[in-house]
Amino acid sequence: MKKIFTLCSLVTLSFFANKSFAQINENFENGFAPLEANCWQFIDMIHASSPSGYVINGNGSVYSAPPVSPDSLRIMRTPYLNFGTVVDVSFVYRLSGNLTGQAKRFIKLDLVNSAGVIVQSLDSINITATTATSYSQIIAINIPGVYRFSLSLGGKNGAGTVRTSVDDLNVNATLVGCDDVEVNKLLPVHLISFQGNMNKNNKVTLNWAVADNEIASNFEVERSFNGRDFTSVGVVFASEKMGTENYIFYETTTGTDKVMYRLKMIDKNHKVDYSRVLIFQLKSASTNNIKIIGNPTNDKLTFSYTSSSAQMVDVKVYDMSGKTVLNNKVNSMEGSNVISLPLSSTFKAGMYIVEVNNGIGLQSSKFVKQ
Repeated sequence: MKKIFTLCSLVTLSFFANKSFAQINENFENGFAPLEANCWQFIDMIHASSPSGYVINGNGSVYSAPPVSPDSLRIMRTPYLNFGTVVDVSFVYRLSGNLTGQAKRFIKLDLVNSAGVIVQSLDSINITATTATSYSQIIAINIPGVYRFSLSLGGKNGAGTVRTSVDDLNVNATLVGCDDVEVNKLLPVHLISFQGNMNKNNKVTLNWAVADNEIASNFEVERSFNGRDFTSVGVVFASEKMGTENYIFYETTTGTDKVMYRLKMIDKNHKVDYSRVLIFQLKSASTNNIKIIGNPTNDKLTFSYTSSSAQMVDVKVYDMSGKTVLNNKVNSMEGSNVISLPLSSTFKAGMYIVEVNNGIGLQSSKFVKQ
């Protein structure tokens, strides 16, 4: 039994020693040196050890460096963490003395990228208590991903001898690591928005915004006329700006029905991701070249269709539920064509849609089967 217990204990310790399962649970008992070696950052922060008056619990706490001048910030950042859709944050804080006059103290909670730029502000609290006060919140994450958790201590309007202490920090996001290179391999290009418009001359303008722009390499703008086959029509290279960046792309396109665009986003580690598809109705699509001859129909469907060139076209007929009930390939000549297709006995009386696809655009028209 003793051997089995020892083996189980070793397995358990090995499991939790793996940083993939680790989370931030720090009581600051052992000073800053071991933490800084593991990618923590302390900017204008001091480690208080027993019997300092700035210690909240145990033998160590973190407190802000003097003096606290207007709009100053003292910052503590964790190593990189992988955040999901929500994060549970808790810590204990207090002031070293009473504030006087208009003096203020506050704590800001943020997510920052590798350059220290704020990606999302999580919360901000004003501090007045000189006794230990607990903070505990579950906060929604706008764009899940890999960030540092940043805790900033600030002050305004004097009372520079009053310090803010923080202890027992818990952040339940998965620990990723310290090396910027290794961390950046996990970071995708974060697309904040992708939108566009088309003017009366079929000029398309596409706009998009990304977070963590420093990770991006380039963006390929892809176009499709059928929603299945996309081809690259332009490349936009990422700027050198850190944090959030905006991009724009212009194109004047031609066709007979709809045109669709999407972004192929490539980061510096050759990781690829795609945006959603934007669909625009081409202005020329309002001119329908299909004209049903003899509508309602009986045993055959006859219609005229104008083609811009000699080509093979796909002709499909759908019922009103969207089910394909006829699918033919037809040779068409440049100019006006008259196409006649037999309607089998399986065609029931009712309304149908005929569609002609030349590989560039779609034309359609309704007809009634008697």
